Amino acid sequence: MNKKFCISSENLIKVITEKTKKKENEFQINPIVIITFSRFLIEFFKAKITMTEDNWLMPYHPYASNPIFRGSYNNKNITIINPPMGASPISTIVEDLIFCGAKVILLACGSWAIDNNIQLLDFIIPTHALGKDGTSIYYNRESNEHTIINNDIVQILIKETQRITDRFHIGKNYSLEAFYKLEKTEILKIQKSGCISMENGELNVLATICNSKKIKFGALFYNYYNPLKGWNIPWLDKTYKDCINLQGEILLNVILKV
Repeated sequence: MNKKFCISSENLIKVITEKTKKKENEFQINPIVIITFSRFLIEFFKAKITMTEDNWLMPYHPYASNPIFRGSYNNKNITIINPPMGASPISTIVEDLIFCGAKVILLACGSWAIDNNIQLLDFIIPTHALGKDGTSIYYNRESNEHTIINNDIVQILIKETQRITDRFHIGKNYSLEAFYKLEKTEILKIQKSGCISMENGELNVLATICNSKKIKFGALFYNYYNPLKGWNIPWLDKTYKDCINLQGEILLNVILKV
């Protein structure tokens, strides 16, 4: 039996249109979507592409706390969004994006390397999403599940990344939401499951929702922290912005192939 939930993206847009007299098509987004938490990456795209800023759902929705940017690159229409970090807000944003027209969703952000072969600011292309988070369980994902990342997108990411740099790694990603509760003994166990990186659970949620709705998706991470080596602040150095610009160049090539 289908469950009847209290609210959905469809309900949300319906209420907004009734309250504001806006039309539903005003909330449509371009079909290729990049989710990022980096203002540097947004600055890169704004410098490369003519982009239009739009409040989208921001005035009406607690999780849509930033505007979106719409643009076109070689006849490929894209949307860039910088939502709040975390599995819970990402679940809402991803559902809204899909309802409003997203056909391909790329997550472009940083992660924590747990493979000692991965150097600071190396790129990481995840193939699976593992680990616990407090949100994907509501989409029927088991905490021990190795959720598969869309292979078509993974292969495009690999091909386009290796065109630009050899500093990239391919492997599984593990989720852990409690940043200060990561133990070295736990990392050693996680390594044995084939994981080379970790993040806050956004990938678990993205993968689970997109797989269930048949939406293509993938992720391109860069390593900004290795918990086995200790904390650092790479974004204070110029090399960090260089890394983000390189990530942007890779994504521009990926956009042409998806």
